[in-house]
Amino acid sequence: MNVIERNFFRLLRAGAFTNEEPIEPMSPWKWRRLYQIAVMLNVARQIGGGVEACQQEYFVSIMPTDMKEKWAKAKSAPVQDKMVNTDDEEEGDNVTSLTNPLLDRKLQAIMDAESDSSETPTRLMLLNIVLNTRNILNEGIALPLLIELGQMTRNTASPIDYDKLGGWIKDLRLQPMADLLGTLLVLLLGFKQEEIHFMKKMLTKPAQQLTADMFRMSKEASDEWLVTQSSDQIFARSTNSRAMFWHVGHSARYSRLYPSEALTNFFKSFAHSLSHIEE
Repeated sequence: MNVIERNFFRLLRAGAFTNEEPIEPMSPWKWRRLYQIAVMLNVARQIGGGVEACQQEYFVSIMPTDMKEKWAKAKSAPVQDKMVNTDDEEEGDNVTSLTNPLLDRKLQAIMDAESDSSETPTRLMLLNIVLNTRNILNEGIALPLLIELGQMTRNTASPIDYDKLGGWIKDLRLQPMADLLGTLLVLLLGFKQEEIHFMKKMLTKPAQQLTADMFRMSKEASDEWLVTQSSDQIFARSTNSRAMFWHVGHSARYSRLYPSEALTNFFKSFAHSLSHIEE
């Protein structure tokens, strides 16, 4: 990682999880670039909180005044609703779904089963893992969702039944994706592996590739990329066929982590992207 990316995650961890880490010196241009990346990745509010938490750091205190004002404004922006919401629907599709019919029936049975309130946090964590998985298969890391997963993991007020969660993950064949998400929490958000009870092993290489892809995508010219949010995914596309070819390669690269879902997901996403290509 370069200095912008290193400071990006230090400030993100400070804002989202109150981690205290030293900030490296950056030029005014690099501070502005970090802000741009934060906005594009939808974490400007969290990083703004990190800037406030680290304001006594020398290299934060001497950043340009206009940047301090932008971070303060970002930090004070209204908090968005949680991304895990079982009631959200759009274009007739339930967001709590998988594209593989067999796996989706299992997921719907889990979500629809009668249960007492003590199981709700466990179901929400499963839903978060599913939503994170769909984003990774379609586009890449969704940092707000990953942060939410980390906050659920550390929320002792709403304990998770990891035995039940592990059974659901096994039934849905989600373990490799759960391992990938756990690895991202360790590498990017400062978690310890022993904190993540749904994780069995580190998957460092694909996690590093996803992170590199995330920053590369954020550097694409804004006039080449449009973001379309649907009930199926957050799908970035360009006004030409370049994004479609990227999507093909991306889907193939990570399909081995969830092969039973990846193939049906790819064809559904491919058909969705075709319908949005400008003639």
